[in-house]
Amino acid sequence: MSFVGRRLNLVLVVVLAVLAVGTVGATVLYQSGVSAVETQNEQLRAQNEQLREDLRSARERIDTLQSRVSELEDRAESLRSTLQTQNETLVQVREERNGYRSDLESLCEQWRQERDTVPEECEDVE
Repeated sequence: MSFVGRRLNLVLVVVLAVLAVGTVGATVLYQSGVSAVETQNEQLRAQNEQLREDLRSARERIDTLQSRVSELEDRAESLRSTLQTQNETLVQVREERNGYRSDLESLCEQWRQERDTVPEECEDVE
């Protein structure tokens, strides 16, 4: 009986040793995995923070560019308005000039008919 008892004790000791080694191995493996996940998590947090900062910068740049576009659109509208006013003024000046030219042509023609000569001022008129 003592032989069976010793054998049983030996088997139990071996089983306990294998279980202990397995538990230690599993614990080390688990801690290694947890450590790797924590490291990766920290890297992802840092990357996430960098992406947030990049996004903030991009949004600020977009706001700045939108403001600039708005200013340029306002300036373009102002210039279009000024151009239209200048074009209207130019049309009026041309009409006035054409009226004066017509009056001058009439006077020069009248002068020719009355005096049979052409004054110097009328030489370029026609």
